[in-house]
Amino acid sequence: MFAADTARAADTADVTALFQRLSDAWGAMDAEAYADAFTDDADYVTFVGTHLRGRRQIVDAHAALWEHFQKNTTLYGKIRSLRFVTADVAVMITEGAVLKHGKTAPKPADLKVQTLVAVRRPEGWRFSGFQNTKHRRLMEKIAAKKDARIAPEAR
Repeated sequence: MFAADTARAADTADVTALFQRLSDAWGAMDAEAYADAFTDDADYVTFVGTHLRGRRQIVDAHAALWEHFQKNTTLYGKIRSLRFVTADVAVMITEGAVLKHGKTAPKPADLKVQTLVAVRRPEGWRFSGFQNTKHRRLMEKIAAKKDARIAPEAR
C-alpha cells in the first residue's frame, strides 16, 4: 500500500469516527461533546432552516432541544458517501433521523439527508458545515416520473 493510500485510509477512519461521535454525544444528551465535533466558527443549518453560527450556538441549541423536545432520544445515522475534496477537506453525505421511545430504526418518512464538511485542524478533524434537509420521497418520485434527470437516485 502506498503512503498516500495509508494516509487516506486513516483520514477516512478519523472522519467516520467524528460522525460517530455526534451520535454518541446525542445519545448522552451532552451538548458540549456534540459541539466539540465542530469548529469554533461552524455553520450548522437545522432541518427547519435555523442557522446556528459557531460552536457556542450549537451547544446552546442542543442543550435546549434535549431539555424540551428531544429528551431521551437517540440518532440513527448512515454515511452515504465520503469524498475528500483536498487532503484537508472532506464532504460527507449522510442520512439520519431522531429516534424516540426506544426505537432502533427510523421510518422512511422520518429520514433526513445531511451534508457535512469536515476540515483537518491541528487538534484533528472537525465539521465546519452541517446542513440537514427533510427527504421528501414522494415529491422526489413525482419529479423523477416527469423527468428522471431531476432525481436520478429516486427510490
